[in-house]
Amino acid sequence: MAIRTVIVDDEKPSREELKFLLKKFPEFEISGEFDNAFDALSFLIASPPDLVFFDINMPGFNGLSLAEVLKGTENHPLIVFITAYSDYAVKAFDVDAIDYLLKPIDGARFAKTITKVRDKFKESSKPKLKFIMCEFQRELVLFKPEDVNYFYAEKGKLYAKKGREAFLVKGMKLQEVEEKFVKDNFLRINKEYVVNLNKVAKLIPLFKGRYVVQMDNGDKLALSPHHQKEFRGRFNY
Repeated sequence: MAIRTVIVDDEKPSREELKFLLKKFPEFEISGEFDNAFDALSFLIASPPDLVFFDINMPGFNGLSLAEVLKGTENHPLIVFITAYSDYAVKAFDVDAIDYLLKPIDGARFAKTITKVRDKFKESSKPKLKFIMCEFQRELVLFKPEDVNYFYAEKGKLYAKKGREAFLVKGMKLQEVEEKFVKDNFLRINKEYVVNLNKVAKLIPLFKGRYVVQMDNGDKLALSPHHQKEFRGRFNY
């Protein structure tokens, strides 16, 4: 599979050096070459590549600023920064760069960068199965998220409620659950609870516009006013 690659550097000799180095790795296909970030940005948004080599120090709109913009796009590419200045390393990784190379580029070091990129693409091409690892009665148990009624935090620990049993979740926090499983129809309903909307049985009105969410296992959970609008919106209510 070809890895569509773009080079953005205001110095032509640097661009030529990168193209020469990339010739040794035939799966990397150069689909664009730019001497400034402004021209590159339009191309990168209209036709997102797989990988971009950015020079950090360019006049005006520099590589770091361009990477920050791309980071907010849906199909943002992998980024490798290239610069003559080592003091930009921390900032480079702040925008999720996969690597950071110093000019002049060492061939062996460049090969290590290529290996990182290849590994990243291999990782992204693997089918990702979603499981939750839990502990119950000294055993490790795996659940699919859709089997869980809800997650809740208690005394700094995260639990998954499945039926009538509560399982200690390993290696996750409530905020991670909320972010990771939002596409699987999970929603936070208050500070401590993230529920599986497919397991909701009833919405019970209380007083002054407050509600309780009843799950299909019978548990009743308070719906925070702060989350009420989004909850009701998910059910078109």
